[in-house]
Amino acid sequence: MRPGKPRPTARKIALGLELRKLRAARGLTIEEAAAGMGFSEAQLQRVETGFSALRRINHLSALLERHGVEETDQLELMTIWRDAASEEWVSEFKDGMTPTQMPKFVGIEEVARTIRAYHPLLPWGMLQTEEYARALFAMQQPVLEAPSESVEKAVRLRLRRRECITREDEPVNLVAIIGESALRHIVGGIDVMQGQCQELIKLSELGNVTIQILPTEGKRYRFAADFSILNMGDELPSQVQADNAWGALAMSSRPRDVGVFSRRFERLTAAALSPEETADYVRNLSREIK
Repeated sequence: MRPGKPRPTARKIALGLELRKLRAARGLTIEEAAAGMGFSEAQLQRVETGFSALRRINHLSALLERHGVEETDQLELMTIWRDAASEEWVSEFKDGMTPTQMPKFVGIEEVARTIRAYHPLLPWGMLQTEEYARALFAMQQPVLEAPSESVEKAVRLRLRRRECITREDEPVNLVAIIGESALRHIVGGIDVMQGQCQELIKLSELGNVTIQILPTEGKRYRFAADFSILNMGDELPSQVQADNAWGALAMSSRPRDVGVFSRRFERLTAAALSPEETADYVRNLSREIK
């Protein structure tokens, strides 16, 4: 089934209305407002009518400056932009997405500058192959009593999410630390696991992706739960996300929470193998999987 045409949402409408009011107060036409901005008049028209959201935050910042909005007054609109941009494609997968905070988190991933992710028991979602993700969701289906079609939808969402690190246009920078156990635990069979190992090596060769393995042996700093820290750039506060055993997703932008998890990630980075050591380690591990 083809996804429907994009529809206006509350956040996109709110942002569009405010931008239109600001432009009118400045006495600018659509053509004058869009001139030299890096986006077309047609795109700005769609933004102002709530059918689209500007892709880049620097586009919004430049537009607000042209509209005479002081830098100190831009934060509120930038926050609305972040939430509006996150709705662009997530709505296709929103039905049945769990936990309830997941749509917001997935959308924020898309517009983050850098994601630092730690996962001790499974390869981080964006790094999973299609085969691994399908086997993983199939294992969970009877436990969650989910319909069979939920597996394929979950796989499509996982593959769509990873596009933010593989796209050519300003990909998100990803720094991922994975526990060795994530590759020792067999999911889907030997071929699937060997393919997953090769995928990690391939993705680590991208200029915006850094992967480190945290070995099980040795006296090393560890943390039991997976989490991620999303850096939104200088304009917006960073976000920290963590899961719990009930499948709930907690998010916070409080400086203290972000600080605690940032220090945890720094300790984990120091305890893990270097990116260069990790590639060799994963190659050897792939040969050991039998």
